[in-house]
Amino acid sequence: MPLADYCSPEAILCNLEAADKEDALNQLIDALVASRLVPKPKGAAVRKEVIERERQASTGIGRGIGIPHARSGQVKQIVMAIGRVPGGVDFGAVDGERVRVILLLVSPAEHTDEHLAAMRAIVRMARDPYHAKRLHSCSTPESFLSLIREIDGLPS
Repeated sequence: MPLADYCSPEAILCNLEAADKEDALNQLIDALVASRLVPKPKGAAVRKEVIERERQASTGIGRGIGIPHARSGQVKQIVMAIGRVPGGVDFGAVDGERVRVILLLVSPAEHTDEHLAAMRAIVRMARDPYHAKRLHSCSTPESFLSLIREIDGLPS
């Protein structure tokens, strides 16, 4: 399934002001709940799973991009939130750079293959210098979705 299908414009925060990594993750999870991609009663459990996974190892992969993710029994389908943090936030990234684009993925616990395929697509996009630069230049939910659809090989 294309990455753009996992996200809705309401779950894309283009001017996220976050004090730290956990604050950014909380705001992105709130956006998933507000957009109804995550049911409200399950938001707290998803939050705990995402933050616990991030505590195990940083997902700051470099080039100013973080890809926090978790597998969860709280969701029935893969969901994604995107945050653009203009000032950046310390993610403990491998290159030491502050993260300015966050691509948060939450997958059903039993969908291992789909989760891995989505993570591969996100990592491939984020590690490509050209696409990473373009991700940083997105300033609206529509521009993020259009770029992701283009990278997926779909019409925007």
